[in-house]
Amino acid sequence: MNLTEISAETVRESVEIFLQHAYPGSSRWRAPGVDLSGGETAQDLIHKFEDEGEDATGPAPPRYVLRLGNDRYPHMKLVLEENLIAGQFVFEVDTHDDLKIASDAPDYARWLKLQDYNRELKQKIEATWRGRKIPTLADLKDMIGTVEPLSTAQRSVLVVDDDPAIRDAIRTLLERAGTRVRTAVHGREALELVAEEAPDLILMDFQMPEMDGVTACEALKANPKTQKIPVLLATASQVDLRTLTYADGFLVKPYRQDILFSLVRKLLS
Repeated sequence: MNLTEISAETVRESVEIFLQHAYPGSSRWRAPGVDLSGGETAQDLIHKFEDEGEDATGPAPPRYVLRLGNDRYPHMKLVLEENLIAGQFVFEVDTHDDLKIASDAPDYARWLKLQDYNRELKQKIEATWRGRKIPTLADLKDMIGTVEPLSTAQRSVLVVDDDPAIRDAIRTLLERAGTRVRTAVHGREALELVAEEAPDLILMDFQMPEMDGVTACEALKANPKTQKIPVLLATASQVDLRTLTYADGFLVKPYRQDILFSLVRKLLS
C-alpha cells in the first residue's frame, strides 16, 4: 500500500493491536506508553518512529520502527517499511532476536524457547492485522505487477525462508520473471531438495529454525556435488565475516526488487 493511502488511524490501530498481544492482562510487565495523538495522516506520525533505513550503510528502503518489546523480551519491534516492491509499504513484527548463542552456553535452551515465543507472538499480531485489513508482508505477493524476465533461458531457483509471507512474495516475483522456483522453510529441508535436484541458484535466509542459512551454506560448499551452486544469503542482522567463505553474495533485509534481480542476474550468469 502506498504510504499516502495509509491513514493515521491505521497506524494507531496497528500499535494498539501489537501492545494488546505483547502485553496481555496477566503480564507482569507494563506496556510502554506510545503517544500517537495529534496526527491527521500516517506521515504526521512517522516522525515519532525511528527511521532505520536512513541510518543504514548504503542504499536501503525506508523502514520506520517503534521498539515496543513484549512481556518477555524488550527488543521486539513494530515496523512500517517498504519491502521488495518500490513504493509499497507494509506492517511487520521484527522479533529482533537473531543474537547468535553457542549451543553449549548455559542459557541456550531458554534462548530457543524465547525465540519460539517471539515467533508465535509475531504470527498472532500479524494475523490480527490482516483480519483488520492492515497491510502486512502477506499482502506483498498481491502487489506484484508486470515483471521483466530474468534471462532468455528458464533457470531454477531454490528460495529458503521460514517466513511464509516473504517466501511466497519472492516465489511469485521470480516466477513472473520466468524462473522455475522451489521453496524450503529451513536449511535442512534445503539440503534435502538440493540432493534431489540441483538448482541454478539458492536464495537463502540467514536466521531459520532447524538449520540456519550459514550452516546450510557451509554444508553445500563442503560437498563437491553442490559446492558450485551459487548461494545468495539474505539477512537483517550483522554477518560474521567468516561467512564470506560460504556465500556467493549478500542481501540486507529489507531489499527492493531491483537490488534482488541485479544480484540474481549476476550470479546466474
